Amino acid sequence: MATAGRPGGWPASDCGVLAAMSDEQAEAGESGGVDESADASAQPTAAEQGPGPDPSVADSETADPEVAALKPQAQAALRMLRSVPLLGALPTWAAVLAVLGLASLALILVVLVLKTGLLVIYQGLGGLLSVLLVSLVLAYLLDPLIDRFERGGWSRSVAIGVSLGLFVAAGSVATLLTIPYVVTEVSDLGDNMDGYLKATGENLVVLERWLSEQTGVAVDLRLAGLSERLPGLLQRLNLDGLDPIRVLAGKLVGSTFGLLGTVLQWSLLPLFTFFFLRDFDAIKRGLFELVPCRWRRDTVDHYLEIDERMGRFVRGQLMVSAILAVIYSLGLGLFTDIDLAVLVGVLAGLLFVVPYFGTFLGIIAGSVLAFLKFGVDAEILKVWAVFAVGQGIEGALLTPKIVGDSVGLHPVVVVLALVAGGNLFGFLGILLAVPIAAAVQVLLATVLGWYRDSQWFREGEGDAPLADEIL
Repeated sequence: MATAGRPGGWPASDCGVLAAMSDEQAEAGESGGVDESADASAQPTAAEQGPGPDPSVADSETADPEVAALKPQAQAALRMLRSVPLLGALPTWAAVLAVLGLASLALILVVLVLKTGLLVIYQGLGGLLSVLLVSLVLAYLLDPLIDRFERGGWSRSVAIGVSLGLFVAAGSVATLLTIPYVVTEVSDLGDNMDGYLKATGENLVVLERWLSEQTGVAVDLRLAGLSERLPGLLQRLNLDGLDPIRVLAGKLVGSTFGLLGTVLQWSLLPLFTFFFLRDFDAIKRGLFELVPCRWRRDTVDHYLEIDERMGRFVRGQLMVSAILAVIYSLGLGLFTDIDLAVLVGVLAGLLFVVPYFGTFLGIIAGSVLAFLKFGVDAEILKVWAVFAVGQGIEGALLTPKIVGDSVGLHPVVVVLALVAGGNLFGFLGILLAVPIAAAVQVLLATVLGWYRDSQWFREGEGDAPLADEIL
């Protein structure tokens, strides 16, 4: 609940940092980014920062140009390194490398321990943890909207209730409109599948002949007789593949209590989201009050930068995905005659939340459906044209205007983070992949900044050639 005079609901802290954070967040909510020119009065005083370094240690270090050239945070870190007996005898660069190596090993050990512990916990409380984490993600995504309503004079609880009500109503309407269409399309596809399978073998032979004519080279894909063998082969594979599905379906039907428990858990999602949203600012404030005063300013600055990178990317990518879902579904539904056109378009757009993943799958699915129904035909080119137009709109208009060019999360980084998170921790890892990737990027940028400010890096700066001159 917001505090008077503090739109973000963060009363002044004894360290003088959290109040400054609320001002920065309020300005960021209005301008769409973090204000780099915050009032200098928000900076903590020396007394508020806590006790400084030991004067005796500081005096002994000031003679070292490597230490004197560093920022205060880096000087403190270097003094901590040199206080260790074994590391104190090493040169600065060797001590830093040793610490980085030990930190890497510790990180690997922590990941392994976390993976083992999370797997044990997930086996017992996986469903409930998933609901809690999804509700926390939804609260994070909706918090800027609720803060904007609150600045407009709305009660926070009323704003949350109205927003969640609108989202639930929109989702319900979309589901009620989509399910009958999907059922009809899937039923029609099943009725026509026998004809599609029979024609597929013939179409593949036609494709072989067409490739030979276009290339001038005899193309032998060894498809002779495939039109006769393919229906029986696919039917046998289909029947074999249905056996485990039938077994699984029987177990699900038999596990009535398990199914009811799952439904009950996910029905609590709106309730958890409501309470997370209501207390979101208090939760953040409570977490930051646990940080020691001398490190709180840096921690808040890092959080704001992580929030800027991750928040703009996730919220912007979700909006781009929703718009692409409309573009793809309308394009495939109006300009092509493939089965499941609208469903393929919606899924391709929504899956674009992982950059280009949805488009890639949509092109494959649309091309296969077009080939099944029409064979080697211009209908495939229509499918490609729809996705090409959608990607052109996304690259030229949607992503630059909505997500922005300076977010700092490269699509390759996002994809790698999602794959690694899924492999390590499953569904929970996928949800946490983007926040962790954003945090790692910010921390790496901080370490690189310390490195570039060091005397060791800047030595010989005037004589060193630029990278462009070398390359």
